Amino acid sequence: MRRLGKVAAIMLGTLLMGCTVFAGCGGSADGPADTTGQTVEVDKGIAVDGTFDESFYTGRNWLTLNKRVLQNDQTETGTLEMTTYFSETGIVVAAHIVDSRAAVSGSSVETSDQTCFSGYFAFGDTTSTGDDVYEVENTASNIFKISEFISGELHVMDTEADVTPVHAVRCIGDIQNGECYEYYVEYFMPYALFGRSGKPDTVYFNPTMISATFDDKGEAIADLRTWYNFGEQQSTLYEWGKPNSGYVFDSNGFVSNSLDIAEAEGGSVTEEWGYDWTITGDVVNLNIAADEGYALTSLLVNGEECIDDVVADVYFFTAADDTTVVPVFTAEEVENIVVSDVYAWIDYPASEFTLELNNGENDYTLEYDTSKLTIDKDAKTVKALAEGTFEVKVTSGSDTASFNVIGSSVSRTGTGKWDSSAYSQKANNIKSRYASDGTNGTTTVFLGDSFFDNTEGNWGNFYTSYANEYDALELGIGATTTYDWENFLFDGILDDMQPKNLVVNLGTNNLAADWDRTEGLAENLQRLFTLLHDKMPNTNIYYLSITQRVDTTAHATRISSVNDLMEQWCEYKDWITFVNVEGRVSSSDLKDGLHPKNETYANIYVPALEAAGCVVERK
Repeated sequence: MRRLGKVAAIMLGTLLMGCTVFAGCGGSADGPADTTGQTVEVDKGIAVDGTFDESFYTGRNWLTLNKRVLQNDQTETGTLEMTTYFSETGIVVAAHIVDSRAAVSGSSVETSDQTCFSGYFAFGDTTSTGDDVYEVENTASNIFKISEFISGELHVMDTEADVTPVHAVRCIGDIQNGECYEYYVEYFMPYALFGRSGKPDTVYFNPTMISATFDDKGEAIADLRTWYNFGEQQSTLYEWGKPNSGYVFDSNGFVSNSLDIAEAEGGSVTEEWGYDWTITGDVVNLNIAADEGYALTSLLVNGEECIDDVVADVYFFTAADDTTVVPVFTAEEVENIVVSDVYAWIDYPASEFTLELNNGENDYTLEYDTSKLTIDKDAKTVKALAEGTFEVKVTSGSDTASFNVIGSSVSRTGTGKWDSSAYSQKANNIKSRYASDGTNGTTTVFLGDSFFDNTEGNWGNFYTSYANEYDALELGIGATTTYDWENFLFDGILDDMQPKNLVVNLGTNNLAADWDRTEGLAENLQRLFTLLHDKMPNTNIYYLSITQRVDTTAHATRISSVNDLMEQWCEYKDWITFVNVEGRVSSSDLKDGLHPKNETYANIYVPALEAAGCVVERK
């Protein structure tokens, strides 16, 4: 019953027995002539007119989505509400769209280059991209097109008259005068169009909201066209053209889980996109905002305390069922002057120290031994001139505080922990790899030990499942420690490397191979990151907490203690973010008692980085 046209798109503008464009959408010139003759008969009780006044719409579950995107230095917003209805002989799709950009239309312009409601469609028994996945488009001026995926490519369907979809658009405001910012789309697709004869149990629909602008010749302006696919933008399940990776609809409409977030005094918790629903299998981000003078002290998710899993004011989880969230914010006592001790190393780059004023003052004075320390007050950095522990006194208004600078020298000589000769070849390889495949300012580099060593099979599908879509390189070296990477820095291995993001996993080998003590490892990590920041001043650095090892429990307490120290150290620095995954990676997430499984990277590490604000560029 279907026929494929692979050369030209057939624009279907028929409504019931003829071409009709509703009032407010412009004149009849906006719609093409009826090229198909007789159209399919719509089931009794269904009027395809864009008004949604049929009885079956009452109580139906609607999918509500929020568009939010920066385009040409302007923020575009919008909403999409949609649902489906399974009648005896076909499926009804209804959508209501509000856009911050006025709708445009043109009969000679491709549907995807004018204001349009689009989406991938498939029946629920479809499992992969193939001959049973479709792209359906309906413009704001009521031009309809349906295409089918064949061998991964889209081909426009030239439908027979007895299975031609029926469609309608109702606009609020005149498109021709640039006054339409809201429109309703409704269309009916007979099951016979897809070679089917009865109602489905479920269907998939991944909706896209297309906004466009025309030039004075009525042609689309390429850089002023927004193709906003909600699945791609707002769901970790999305895959291009794949049906079972997004939104599902059944006989009651949109299928979802409820998300109930309790209100709390002193702050708020909101779903990333403002939704009160989740999809099973999707990663959900909850944004946490404490009011001034308050701090989050408890986060119960389905009755389980999850506060330790909050990263950079974001908690994420994989949805599995209905979810309740109960936050508690407590008024906090904040020191008038916040300071903390800091390590500094002779003949090393200056160390950044923590000093925050909460007393309403704008300035402070420092007292210290200038023969032992050099301090840049504006940059909040200190250099050690001698070994020892030296006090720095802070005075601001009537408040005083003090912190210690622990000065030391570093000798990177000898055998043992400072001997990196075994890794010289791999180190040169990563230098060459970045030089050939990395781009300063855009590439994200995953650096460190075996966790990011693709040559050892860790994150083994990195280049096929992640870096094929994102500008990223996996440049770890198995068994390395902070000592080795410090050597690499001084040896010039990382020269000319200025990535956008640097994601680092290090520390576990310092404990297991070199038996660093807790404070010693924290100092070694801080010294390495100080060097990295000095070498890459514009790079965003993300430090992944040390995960617990199942292969040995000898370091369990020290791992947690080091993570606590590093989280505190990173807190007041704007160039490094501590990403806590310790409590999220369990023994079942590890393939050998130490290294994560491939799916652990995808389901825990990547979402944790995204929640921490790490934006990885797409290719």
